[in-house]
Amino acid sequence: MRRSAPFLCGALLLGLTACSGGSNSALPQPTPTVTAPSPSPLPTCAPAPVTSYKWPKQIPQDLPRLPGATIESARQTTDGLFIVLFSTKTSLRDGVIFIVRKLPPAGYNLGRGDAEPAEADAPFTKGNELRGVLRGAAIALCETKWVLAVTRQRLGGGSPLLPVHTGPSPSPLPFG
Repeated sequence: MRRSAPFLCGALLLGLTACSGGSNSALPQPTPTVTAPSPSPLPTCAPAPVTSYKWPKQIPQDLPRLPGATIESARQTTDGLFIVLFSTKTSLRDGVIFIVRKLPPAGYNLGRGDAEPAEADAPFTKGNELRGVLRGAAIALCETKWVLAVTRQRLGGGSPLLPVHTGPSPSPLPFG
C-alpha cells in the first residue's frame, strides 16, 4: 500500500488539473513573477580605455601590456634591475586575470605569486636570462598601481624564480 500512495497522489493531481479546464476554476491560478537578475558576485569595472603605449626599451617588447596603462616612471638601478611604475583604470582582479591569460602564451613562465585582497604579485621568467615580477595594488575599485621589475642577469641553478643560494643556511629561501 505504501508504494502505491505516490502513484495515487499523482493520479489524483493529474485528474484535478485535467478537469479544471476553464478560467473560472476553483483552483488558484499561478501568477507569473518577474525576478530581477541577481547581482554579480564581484564588482566589475568598465573596460579599460584603449591606449597605445610601448614599454621602455629595457623591457622586452613582447611582454604583454595591461590595457589602458599609463606609465608614470621608469628607472634602472645600479645592479641592473629595471623598474617601471604604471597605473591602470582596471580592477586588481582584472589585471591578475590578464597576466595569467596573456603571459604564458607569450613565452613567459609564471612563478608562484602571492595575492591578498588589495595586492598581488606575479613573478615570471623567460628563458634562462630574464626574470621579473609584476606587482599590483588596488587604489580604488577600478584603479590599480603596478610595479614591473625585470633583470637580464643570467640565472643560476635551481628554481629560476628564487635567488641563487649563497648563504650559510642550507635553505635557499631568504627567511630560512
